[in-house]
Amino acid sequence: MNAKKILSNPALKTTKEIQLDEEWNNFMKRIGEVSNLVKDLASGDKAKADAATVLADKYLEGKVILDEDIEMKFKDNRTVINQKAFQGLDNNNAGEMGKEAWMAEVSKDAERRAEDRKIRREKMDTMKTQAMKAFRRGDYDRALSCYNRAIEFIRDNHMLYCDRALTNIKLGNYRKVLDDCDWALRLNEKSFKARLYKAKAYKELEEIDKFDECKKEVEEMFPQHHELITYFLSKEENYEDNEK
Repeated sequence: MNAKKILSNPALKTTKEIQLDEEWNNFMKRIGEVSNLVKDLASGDKAKADAATVLADKYLEGKVILDEDIEMKFKDNRTVINQKAFQGLDNNNAGEMGKEAWMAEVSKDAERRAEDRKIRREKMDTMKTQAMKAFRRGDYDRALSCYNRAIEFIRDNHMLYCDRALTNIKLGNYRKVLDDCDWALRLNEKSFKARLYKAKAYKELEEIDKFDECKKEVEEMFPQHHELITYFLSKEENYEDNEK
């Protein structure tokens, strides 16, 4: 018997290999379906484009489909395609793309994303350092501007939101303090600073019920910081944060 046929016998494959093959086939099937829609939508044939739009609406079940790097959005009956994901599909059948080539492209994409995040993190660190220096010299407007820039570069760092919240406390922007604390708690529900600053904001806004609730929560979660909590919440707005 041919060696290739023997090795391709499903009975000789592991469960993991079979699952990978199924996932690959399903993935390529989706690629093919979306590719055909793209070709019809971009064909210039109004009848084909209209039919593809109707089919796409059903396939997408609404407004958007996001499958890895394939994105289609419908807005005002116009279709915007992420063309990069389909480069080369016009000249090559999607089903002929090899697993190795596809995985190599995925690997390159991951490397690009990692490098991009590294650069953004370096820029964030620079802006954070400038913000901290401005905060320490009492230039809260400058500190706020720098924290805004830092968060533009990295949006999933809960400490940035906490630091910006404290800056907004100094500026009296208590509603913005609450927004920043909520974001910080979404990223880290155990954030001590976020809960403390949130309680402070409610106190300054004279929303006593919410202040009492937040104060109780932070005291119960962080009993070891009882003195700091009492001191911070009892201080006036010109409180100097020694943790910076």
